[in-house]
Amino acid sequence: MNGIDGLPALVQALIVSVVFAGVTIGGLYFVRRRVEPATLRDDHDVAGFTFGVIGAFYGVVLAFVIVAVWERFERANDQVTAESLAVSNLYSLAEGLAEPSRSQLQDALRLYTAHVLNHEWQEMADDRFTPDPRHEQRIWEVLLKVVPATTQQQVFLDKSIDQMTQLSDFRRLRYVYYSADLPSVIWIVIYAGCAITLGFSYFFVARFRQQAIMCGTFAALIGLTILAISELATPYKGAVVLSNEAFKIVAASMKPHAAGVPIQMPMKAAP
Repeated sequence: MNGIDGLPALVQALIVSVVFAGVTIGGLYFVRRRVEPATLRDDHDVAGFTFGVIGAFYGVVLAFVIVAVWERFERANDQVTAESLAVSNLYSLAEGLAEPSRSQLQDALRLYTAHVLNHEWQEMADDRFTPDPRHEQRIWEVLLKVVPATTQQQVFLDKSIDQMTQLSDFRRLRYVYYSADLPSVIWIVIYAGCAITLGFSYFFVARFRQQAIMCGTFAALIGLTILAISELATPYKGAVVLSNEAFKIVAASMKPHAAGVPIQMPMKAAP
């Protein structure tokens, strides 16, 4: 469903519902034109049992997948929060270092936060994000050049390095969640199961209008479920994305001007 990723969620839902229902009703019309209803009635008992088994199995598959992608979406959200907290902790720990290391570290953190807000989030939403290690490396360079003069400064430096290690890990995890999708075999099972399940609904015979409504509604429901799975599987792209609010809060908590490096908030924040 990559072709409609840029559209609002409601528009995507309407398109998916219409397409799934339309294709299913078109298939029903095709079958009715070529198979006598009396022939289908003869197989109602067997078809009904088979449809029940297939429908139950496919429902379990969809339920399992949507729970898995939701948990993955939540983990990605927790990782964003943890990354922003690591930035905030580093900014606070910088107060325990001597000048000029204090200002250099805080300036580097402000630039890192500004880059995430003003560039990376939109690049991830547009599916054109390439990790830029320069801002992360600048923070490391500042920390590795610090020469503590007192025991207190040594403690603050050690804590800062611990937080920076976590920040680097969380940043890499953000890229992993951005770039990883569901395995292709899962999508094959989802779409093949959809086709088989909807195809078996043609084996039952009722008046065409009533059966078309039932099959179309069933198809639209399956389509919406697949849309939800597709959106949750890509937490930084599509209509449903993770918020950058955690980084905006961190940016707002930083001093308005630290050594002349202000943070420019994005003109259009990601949702």
